Amino acid sequence: MTQPLFNHLPEIAAKVEAAGDLLVFLDFDGTLAPVVSDPGMASMPLQTLRALTSLAALEKVSLAIISGRALPDLKARVGMPNLIYAGNHGLEISGPGIYFIQPDAAKRVQSLGELLRELRSRLEHIAGVQVENKVLSASVHYRRAPVGKLREIHQAINSLVSSSGGLFQMSPGLQVYEIRPRVSWHKGKAVTWIKEAWAKRDALAVYVGDDVTDEDAFLALPEGITVSVGSAQQTSARYYLEDQGSLQQFLGWLIESIAVGCGAGR
Repeated sequence: MTQPLFNHLPEIAAKVEAAGDLLVFLDFDGTLAPVVSDPGMASMPLQTLRALTSLAALEKVSLAIISGRALPDLKARVGMPNLIYAGNHGLEISGPGIYFIQPDAAKRVQSLGELLRELRSRLEHIAGVQVENKVLSASVHYRRAPVGKLREIHQAINSLVSSSGGLFQMSPGLQVYEIRPRVSWHKGKAVTWIKEAWAKRDALAVYVGDDVTDEDAFLALPEGITVSVGSAQQTSARYYLEDQGSLQQFLGWLIESIAVGCGAGR
């Protein structure tokens, strides 16, 4: 059963202190940055950016930002060099000395573009819908669409994805539908690849995320410190935080704990 994180700081501190290295994975939208009606306006609060800067400066910490956003978009919004970035739900990864793009997804870029052109044609009469081509995957945002049109939006996406010959799959998110290549890859495989490529396989993994796509990563890190952001819900994460404000508090505690030798106090 998922436990409230702040009730278990002593045991977390013991794990952190015993670890030679930490590999900290953080989701972007809904975790580092608040979800907003216009995805193009999403940004991290200044306090969160300061915490990331302090965390990345610690010698035993390697920081990875993982997101459904396209890699260039993610890098621009975080704006910190020398981090590991995983975009498109881990389909593309880059960091100091490492690079990966999922080969089967790369082969479907043209097919995805054709699907999205047809989708835009079918949805152009509905106000508030945004079809975002992220090259390797796509997002259909409907936060500002009329409630009465949601069924039509779902049907249009589902129809095109279903007729793609198994090339793509559709999954729901927070007021968004994700269209991804149907390949054997997800955030769980991405974090495993990063751990191996980073040559620190024994590093303690800390993963914080809020989305259903983060569940694969939680499952891939059974020995790690996995944290779901949001009130206690059905999740594979070991711990949960109530909200993003609690994330800032946890990051501050983690930074202080490492800096002073992993004390257990907040």
